[in-house]
Amino acid sequence: MSYNKYVGTGSLSVGGPQDVILVALLASCVGVAMFDRGARVGGLFHVPLPEPVSAGNPWQPENYASTGLPLFINTLCKAGAKKENLEAVVAGGALFGNALEDNLDLGGQTADVVMAILKRESIRIRQAETGGLYNMCLSLDLNTWECTIKPQYPPLLKGSVEKPTMEEINRAIARVQPIPQVAIKIVRMLGHNCYSLQDVAEEVLRDQIIAAKVLRLSNSALIGWDGPIDSVDQALIVLGEKMFLLLVMSSFMEVFFVESGHGYSLCKGSLYHHTVGTALVAEKLARITGMAPPAVAYTAGLLHDIGKVVLDHFVARNIPLFYRRTHEEIIDLEQAELEILGIGHTEAGGRLASLWSIPQNLTEAILYHHQPEKAIIDPELTHIVYLADLILSQFWVSGTLERQNTGPLEACLKTLGIRSSQLSTIVDSISWNALNSLI
Repeated sequence: MSYNKYVGTGSLSVGGPQDVILVALLASCVGVAMFDRGARVGGLFHVPLPEPVSAGNPWQPENYASTGLPLFINTLCKAGAKKENLEAVVAGGALFGNALEDNLDLGGQTADVVMAILKRESIRIRQAETGGLYNMCLSLDLNTWECTIKPQYPPLLKGSVEKPTMEEINRAIARVQPIPQVAIKIVRMLGHNCYSLQDVAEEVLRDQIIAAKVLRLSNSALIGWDGPIDSVDQALIVLGEKMFLLLVMSSFMEVFFVESGHGYSLCKGSLYHHTVGTALVAEKLARITGMAPPAVAYTAGLLHDIGKVVLDHFVARNIPLFYRRTHEEIIDLEQAELEILGIGHTEAGGRLASLWSIPQNLTEAILYHHQPEKAIIDPELTHIVYLADLILSQFWVSGTLERQNTGPLEACLKTLGIRSSQLSTIVDSISWNALNSLI
């Protein structure tokens, strides 16, 4: 029985015959599968950008087609493949939404560089499906050398719409386990830039599950600390108050999102992974633009999809229709929710935020992260969450039901003072290896 091994953004994997299927989930990124049937060696490369764009970012050749693809070919040859016998299959490179501006068509540029290098190296391209608006799944079976390009989502099944009543929605909101008061306290501390950690540390120490999750995150690639962190007290000292609070919040949210796992998520944990990824990218955007405190942006990213926990069960009952509307007919996820369920995850999340007395600027980001132009209290924060969510959905595809409206993109970039030509630099600044460590 073969098992799937996911090849994350900015990485490659090479191997010989084994019960493993290499898989890359692709939107704007490009995936390249290559194999030598005779030598029984193959691999998969998942690349986000065409070429290096900023000398100031840490060098990682796998992030770029111009440097990573030659490295991939060389790695295959070192493993026993012969270049003249290699076959390639290429997929991905979707448009950044409907944007046709050259600076935003990073997927198309990456695909062009990949195809040019394969042609230069005289490597046979057996199949190529690039461009468009669809998310794709590229896979390579290391036992049979079967290589496939499929839609990210499973085939549609027939089914009628089961629209919930408002009474059912209200009951679902009431059933949601609230995040602990200590988490609300952390949100308020971060929002007011005022930290008092004694109560928080004591609460974490009393909760073995949260303490274990905090230590796991403290020792992950997300933090990048050189050396083990083996106690909550050490984590607080090493990481500092603000980062410690963010990790505690991330741990609480992991427990919270356990409730959601069969509607929006195609695989266990994917909704939480998307949430933490959005938080990390939001923090990065806040640092780049100076438009919001990074800790507040991170927190807003963590909270932006809390409404999905409320609606997850109702989405699961209508999965075929959701897949068709969002990934064949290409409509915004929230529009599909309103059409099928009568309520969107943003409104459901806003109602939860109100029940929990979440600060207004964070509640606004939850309510309007699909329509940032509606934000009034802290529009810059909401635009940061919108852009972080969009970037993550295009360049780090997780196993979640997602389709975001790209209409506000141009206005969003203007609000945040970002030129379209800077998009590749922003994508380049994201630590894809850290994100891949979540999976």
